[in-house]
Amino acid sequence: MTAPAPTGIHDLDARILDQLRLDGRIGRNELSAKLGVSRPTVAKRLNALLESGHTHVVGIVHPATVGLEALAHVSISVEQPVRQVAARVATLPEVPYVSLISGRYPLIAEIRTHAATDLAAVLDRLRSIDGVRDTNTLYYSDLMIDAGQPQKVAAAGLDALDMRLLAQLQEDGRASYAVLAAAAGTTAGTARMRVMRLIDEGIVRISALSTPGQGDAEVAVGFGVRASGRVSGLSPLIAELPGVRFLAATIGRFDLLGTIYAPRLDEVVAALDRLRALRPVLEVDNWVHLDLMKEHYGAPMR
Repeated sequence: MTAPAPTGIHDLDARILDQLRLDGRIGRNELSAKLGVSRPTVAKRLNALLESGHTHVVGIVHPATVGLEALAHVSISVEQPVRQVAARVATLPEVPYVSLISGRYPLIAEIRTHAATDLAAVLDRLRSIDGVRDTNTLYYSDLMIDAGQPQKVAAAGLDALDMRLLAQLQEDGRASYAVLAAAAGTTAGTARMRVMRLIDEGIVRISALSTPGQGDAEVAVGFGVRASGRVSGLSPLIAELPGVRFLAATIGRFDLLGTIYAPRLDEVVAALDRLRALRPVLEVDNWVHLDLMKEHYGAPMR
């Protein structure tokens, strides 16, 4: 049996992950300086995190930037062991996110497609998966905070080289400029200039994705909100709550859908209390993410 890592190591891993979420391409020297830890120690822990299989640094592009306009959250009830059903759902290429959760529905998935007709077709395929008993769908009317928080831009402003570089960054956000250049068919200098522009303009965010409970000992809690009146004034207030890293306006049983991340459940409880206290909020439902089965936001670059 492997002995648990010392508390200090868990704390350092969490601090490294915090920096990687802000800037996934941060260098080891800068990381060492920001954290006040020696470069060899930072390099050792960074390598361990990236090799663990639980942390990935990737480029994340807003789905609308690459033409993915029809997005939905699907709650799924099952009639077979949930992990088996989740593994089948995760094979769908249009499904970037699959998580086991607490509550009435033991499984949730997200679908991202180009058009509503495509979304309906994927939902049909999902419902046909062996072990899926029932589904409940929330359609995203507006994606306000996505993983990594990239900006929504017009794809027309991106050329073929931009698209090739984005495709590579989606697979490895820390790839060297030499590797990116070779894959995109350009020079390292040009690759560096283009990537820096894409990052500076917020078109791509290089960020760490990590499994809750791994490395940083985070917990993730999803929430759905029913509100009175217009939700346009409520969403900015929710976006300011500590730990909110995902937020969407939805059509269905909830008006807003989000996820809060925190080191401890009591911090989530405090955030949910603040959410319930907001005047337009009528009802808040929530669920704990127990095991993240898939999180891969790579989209085909046309």
